Amino acid sequence: MVATALPAANSSRAEIIRGALEMLGNTPQFDLISHPAMALPCGMSRDLPVGMMLVGRHYAESMIYRAAAAFESSGDWRKM
Repeated sequence: MVATALPAANSSRAEIIRGALEMLGNTPQFDLISHPAMALPCGMSRDLPVGMMLVGRHYAESMIYRAAAAFESSGDWRKM
């Protein structure tokens, strides 16, 4: 998923809140089902970072940390 642009400095409160809530639909399911999850940058698209979500089994946080570390050590995500 590509990052959304930050609101302009003179944006209205409604515009700032709308921007903050745009991505909300991508993460609450993991909060509700209690699976450990972690987002990390995995590339660039149109000069914006792209995020990847890693999700593990219950109580498998260490697996997510190992997978994230392996991905991060595989190269510079900005060039992927």
